[in-house]
Amino acid sequence: MQLPRRGLICLVALVLAGCGGGVEDAPTLVSATGKVTYKDAPVAGASVTFIIDGSPIANGSTDSEGKFVMSTGGRPGVAIGTAKVGIVKVAAAAEDRSKMTPADMAKMAAASNMKSMAAPKAEIPEKYASPDKSALTAIIDADGTKNVFEFRLVD
Repeated sequence: MQLPRRGLICLVALVLAGCGGGVEDAPTLVSATGKVTYKDAPVAGASVTFIIDGSPIANGSTDSEGKFVMSTGGRPGVAIGTAKVGIVKVAAAAEDRSKMTPADMAKMAAASNMKSMAAPKAEIPEKYASPDKSALTAIIDADGTKNVFEFRLVD
């Protein structure tokens, strides 16, 4: 049964490879940078997403000063157009659980009555998370020097 599975995997890989999407098909990208603040303080470790109709999604992450640089598909920059913007930041876990044994996790969960195992909480209002619902936009100009955005988030 291994041979048919491998054959199927190879066939899928060949089909996907022949579906275009090469660099020559990619849109022209221009520089886009910015800063995210919440309650007038820089937001570090947030994910910023730009969605422009008909173009690949662009992403960036904020540094300790709240600054970000956008990239699209691993290439620097974003497509030209009006972008819907989403910004997400979740609280970091109090401790690194990736190195804990299952027994340690069970002890911790029992001791805290499972409260510490809850999903991380958003550190900025959730209304900014969805580009379709955030009301944040960015107009991306062909002149990349004009694409510097400041998103001042409020409650």
